[in-house]
Amino acid sequence: TKYLSEIIASFHKAYPLVTFEIYSGNESNVKDYIERGLLDIGLMLDAVDICKYEFVSMPVKERWGVLVCKDSELAHKEQICPEDLKNIPLIMSAGEFPLGSYAQSVEIAARGNLLYNEAMLAASNIGVVICIQLNCTYDGLRFIPLFPAMETETVLAWKKNQTMSHAADAL
Repeated sequence: TKYLSEIIASFHKAYPLVTFEIYSGNESNVKDYIERGLLDIGLMLDAVDICKYEFVSMPVKERWGVLVCKDSELAHKEQICPEDLKNIPLIMSAGEFPLGSYAQSVEIAARGNLLYNEAMLAASNIGVVICIQLNCTYDGLRFIPLFPAMETETVLAWKKNQTMSHAADAL
C-alpha cells in the first residue's frame, strides 16, 4: 500500500544503510515465507491467526472492486453489484473471496498471485479481475468499486517469539 511505502521511505531516511527486499504474493505466499524464515514481516489482508502471529493493523482500508476492459459491457458502470458478475468469467487472487449466494453462478477463468499478470489477462478480455484498488493504472482497464462497498483491513504481521534482525526490530 501507499501507506507502507511512506513508512519504508521514512525509515530509509533514518537508516540509509538498510536495504529492503520486497516480495509480492498473496496471503498464502506471505505466510509461507514468514513461516520458513524468508521474510521477517509481511503485509497481509484481513486479520491473521493471532495464535501464530504478532501484528499491527494499518490505519487505512483497502477497497475492493473489479478491473474491466474499457470496451467491456461493465465499463460504463460507476459501481459493480454481485449480480453484475453473473455469467462473467472472473480472474481472482489465489486466495478466497466471499462470493456469497453468487458463488454457484460465477465462472472462475483464472487465479493468480500478482495483480499485473491478472490485469494482462483482463486486458486480453478473458474476464474481469476481482481485486483491491491499488495506486496504479493499467492501459485499457478501468477499476470499478463493488457495491455494496467492501473494504478490507491490512496488517503488518510477523511470527510470535521470532528473533528479529536489528533492522526489522527497528521498523
